[in-house]
Amino acid sequence: MKEVLKAYNGKSNGNSNGNGTLEQQNKLLIKDALFVRYKGNLVKVKFTDIIWMKGDGNYTTLVTNDNVYSLRNILKEFESVLPSEDFIRIHKSYIVRLDQINTINPREVTVGKDTVPVGRTYFQNLINGINKLGSGNGD
Repeated sequence: MKEVLKAYNGKSNGNSNGNGTLEQQNKLLIKDALFVRYKGNLVKVKFTDIIWMKGDGNYTTLVTNDNVYSLRNILKEFESVLPSEDFIRIHKSYIVRLDQINTINPREVTVGKDTVPVGRTYFQNLINGINKLGSGNGD
């Protein structure tokens, strides 16, 4: 059993709390989306539609191609559910979809049409994970 948990924890994005996460993921019927409460209904939001998220205390703003949702969940909960190969935390309060990033500088990134701040501690991680050409001096 320890080997199974060790293998699973190695595949996660480091946010597993060990409370049956492996069991829950195997039971999910829809694996490419999450459902959020909006105007009294549960609305399916595909991971591919999410552009960025902003955490603000106990609330998270989730921005998609079509809508903006204000949800009563902390950002860390979303970080543990989102596929780590598609999303990256770039600030203590922001998670963005990697393929939606258009421009990067040390203070902010442009994600879709929006500008989102980049934290100093997250910037190097972002830069190390992308292909860059051109600067000539290694910057």
